[in-house]
Amino acid sequence: MDDRTPRASVPAPGTARHVPARGAAMRNDLTIYDRAADGWWRSDDRAFRSLRSVQHYRLAWLLRRVPVSPATTVVDLGCGGGLFAAPLARLGARVLGIDRSRPSLATARAHVPEARFACADVRACPLPDACADLVLLADVVEHVPGWPAAIGEAARLLRPGGALYVNTINRTARARWLAVVLGEGLGFLPRGTHDPALFVRPSELCAAAMTADLRTVAIEGEAPRLFATLRTGAIALRRSASVAVAYAALFAKR
Repeated sequence: MDDRTPRASVPAPGTARHVPARGAAMRNDLTIYDRAADGWWRSDDRAFRSLRSVQHYRLAWLLRRVPVSPATTVVDLGCGGGLFAAPLARLGARVLGIDRSRPSLATARAHVPEARFACADVRACPLPDACADLVLLADVVEHVPGWPAAIGEAARLLRPGGALYVNTINRTARARWLAVVLGEGLGFLPRGTHDPALFVRPSELCAAAMTADLRTVAIEGEAPRLFATLRTGAIALRRSASVAVAYAALFAKR
């Protein structure tokens, strides 16, 4: 597993808070999901075009490993506008989406009437223990200071044998360059989407999962398909032997 980091002085996730210089873009600007919430499902909207694009790749990755049926209860933590909730609900799963952005939740309710949605912090959900077969943290942990609490909350919600799906960005120089310098600089993502200090190494994620009594089932690297990304104006992904940029992980409740 390639788990490199550019330098040892990078602060641990959840401890760094970037204060932008006057006139500089904010990092990890969560107000994006309020201001642009009506664009989650609009094909002409640039703010979420890349998220819609990569969702197809990630959903296929997940469904190859976790069967989803009408008997499956899914909790989608940090559901946003419902990009994962929609296809899972249409497979018959019982889906509950959790998010702190009320405008994004309004969009999710309008586009995914088959699912239910609630406004809450992913680190403290108003849901009972062992209520879910599958919990998602898709494009979430790199936006959450103190993100291990979200892993612990996901584990609390899972029934024994249930699965947790996570995808996130590694804290490396390569990931910072691709996700922030190029991804945001060239407009594939809104400026201010990410704070590289909050990116999460696979070793950190697996350690948090182990602490929460989850075992690691699979980790696979993701990398951009550069020509497809440039051609379509939206980030496209491919499988990678390296986790140096981004990765998906699957964990099981013991």
